[in-house]
Amino acid sequence: MFLLTRRISSVLPLTWLLIGCVEMVWLLPAPALLMLVFLSWRHRHILALVGTAPLASDGFAKHVMVHDLLRLGGQMLLSPLLYLLGTQAAAIIS
Repeated sequence: MFLLTRRISSVLPLTWLLIGCVEMVWLLPAPALLMLVFLSWRHRHILALVGTAPLASDGFAKHVMVHDLLRLGGQMLLSPLLYLLGTQAAAIIS
């Protein structure tokens, strides 16, 4: 589950670049919203495992959630730049 989060997080910049290539600015928040839904689901899943799984605790769940939200926030700061880079790449190609 944690390796999946890293993979999804590494694909987010590419999605913003592709959204820039197709020049659909209204899709810009969609990848981050989907990632936020996944993170909240995973947080609830970890909290449900408290007391049964060896690594699950309230502190661990909070640590994981804060770490992933900070990563997502940093990537959101870069999303407009990646969108503009994608639009420039589409203009050069066509």
